Amino acid sequence: MMTSKFAINIPNKIKQPSQCCVHCGKSYKKRINLDKHFTICDLIQQGKNKRILEEDEEIQMPSQRKMFQMLIELGQKYNKLEKQMDELNKWVIKKKKKINVLEWLNANLTPTLLFEDIINKIVFTDEDVPFLMENTFNDTLNHIFSKTIYNFNEENINPLFAFAQKSNIFYIYSVIDNTKCWTEFSKEQLIKFLNKVHMKIIKTFYDWKITKAAEIKESDKFAISCDKTLLKLMTPEFKQESVLSKIKSMMYQKMKTDMKALIEYEFEF
Repeated sequence: MMTSKFAINIPNKIKQPSQCCVHCGKSYKKRINLDKHFTICDLIQQGKNKRILEEDEEIQMPSQRKMFQMLIELGQKYNKLEKQMDELNKWVIKKKKKINVLEWLNANLTPTLLFEDIINKIVFTDEDVPFLMENTFNDTLNHIFSKTIYNFNEENINPLFAFAQKSNIFYIYSVIDNTKCWTEFSKEQLIKFLNKVHMKIIKTFYDWKITKAAEIKESDKFAISCDKTLLKLMTPEFKQESVLSKIKSMMYQKMKTDMKALIEYEFEF
């Protein structure tokens, strides 16, 4: 007689789930799932005990219904394994296609402008001063960059590049050993770049104040506003990690590009 499907005589029965296989101990919440599992597991167990195809021992063969259940169960498991293999193969292919990001940049993107020359494209004019007076210094940087380094396109490639796959890391198209190529943007290079932009803003503001000298004398409110703006310009210290980190993150959020949307490779940073 076939053993009961439920683990009635399993040792430490109190610790066992109410519906589990007597052969392997696998538990199921629903009895119908246990029945499907048990049909196959019982045959496997019989094979292990060398009871199948023994000439001197009679084996109770499964009914057609049980055989049908076994086929369905095996088909489901096969489909599940097939999907798992497909996912695994995709992962293996991606690993094989992993490339170095600098190699990809040098092979695929060639800006017409070097990063060292981009400072000449950044302009802060008298028309921008009211924005500076009403907003923070970082907001003003964003305002300026929106007209220059945030405004490149596919035809006019930006010599300053960032990937969504690598947070707050920039790459610049520069000259190294007399060769134009992409390289990682260092902290020192970023500080030097921001200092140049800062000096442009300060110079424009000072020149603007000279043209507004009469208005400053006539209006205490206007004079106070100008003094606050001057203090705002004296505050940034890019060598401070907290200051530099905020500006870098602000720029990154505006400039990051998701390369997975453009190519099938995964990048190696």
